[in-house]
Amino acid sequence: MIRRLRLVSDKDWRAELDLVQADPACRERVAARASVTVFKAGPLRAPAANILKQCMLAAGADAIVARGCIDASVETSMAIVFGTPRQLRLAAASLAGQPFGLPGLGEELLRLLEPVRRPRDLVLRSGTLSFSNGPAVMGILNVTPDSFSDGGRYLDPAAAVDRALEMKSQGAAIIDVGAESTRPGSLRAPSAVQRERLVPVIRGIRRQDAGLPLSVDTSDPETAAAVIAEGVDMINDIAALSEPGMPEVAASTETPVVLMHMKGTPRDMQIAPEYLDVMGEVLSFLEERIEAACSAGIRRELILVDPGIGFGKRQVDNLALVRRLGELRCLGLPVLLGHSRKSFLGNAAGEVEPLRRDPATAVISALAAHDADILRVHDVPGTVQAVKVAMALNGGPPG
Repeated sequence: MIRRLRLVSDKDWRAELDLVQADPACRERVAARASVTVFKAGPLRAPAANILKQCMLAAGADAIVARGCIDASVETSMAIVFGTPRQLRLAAASLAGQPFGLPGLGEELLRLLEPVRRPRDLVLRSGTLSFSNGPAVMGILNVTPDSFSDGGRYLDPAAAVDRALEMKSQGAAIIDVGAESTRPGSLRAPSAVQRERLVPVIRGIRRQDAGLPLSVDTSDPETAAAVIAEGVDMINDIAALSEPGMPEVAASTETPVVLMHMKGTPRDMQIAPEYLDVMGEVLSFLEERIEAACSAGIRRELILVDPGIGFGKRQVDNLALVRRLGELRCLGLPVLLGHSRKSFLGNAAGEVEPLRRDPATAVISALAAHDADILRVHDVPGTVQAVKVAMALNGGPPG
């Protein structure tokens, strides 16, 4: 596996060099090249890491590997690869005749050196989600009594339907409807309870608007099957299809699915989570779940990914995932970011009340506008404005 690294500070560089177990003497040399394109590859066998480094050096680029590669005191190493695009293309070409799987690594590097483009539009049963002009805004509709931000406000189906249509009028491209709180410490809502809450709302929305894309926030296969039959277009699954029967529901109905990273369950996920390399672990998890989904018969073009902000993450992890969100582009799939009103924003802004975190949410929405394809939020109009400004400042969408 190889991915483009998003290193925006000296702290990020130091952290990555420490993870690779690089020789401390390389720090000064790396600092002089910190503005070039950077990738992370591996794990590689020590001989492969040595060959990779030599090929990079020969092309004018470089690869930082574990110090133990030189004397074979380590068996494997990650590698930080950096250089100008021209240097990296030359190095990638020189990997073609090398052993240890390096030709494939070179091909993947060449692919990642191509200009970053947004994923193609996602065609749903009730409409199309377009990513070409920036991220689509997903409005959150919780039909629960206990969600952390707006629990109880939309338990009445009529109020929920009105709220969905209101968010559409404010600029939401899709509405994500959930009937189970997933706040830290929460317990599962029984399948029957979820269906009892969701079905009247979905039916009510569909009676008034057959063309409004709808997503269901659930990990329960019976719930997913029931609401898909009522007109839901997409499954947003915090458990990444790990519940028995869920892959079969998505595959048999050809329903797009969002796979999210979570360490643990909502009940225990915030009990001392720890990461050595949070983005690396998130990517490895998502790759495994993507492979499992495809093996279950789900077409890759129907898969989206979500790094799982706030789901088994520390403050430092959440901030790192937002800052380096663009690294998920190596998966080649649409990226959903669910950051709205979450506690990491309150911690950063000093705001304990979730309902007063919309300005902080808008800041993250603007910062992530080029790296996310869907922004899942409570405050739709504020997010729409933030995205428009962010895209204008950056000269429009990439690609």
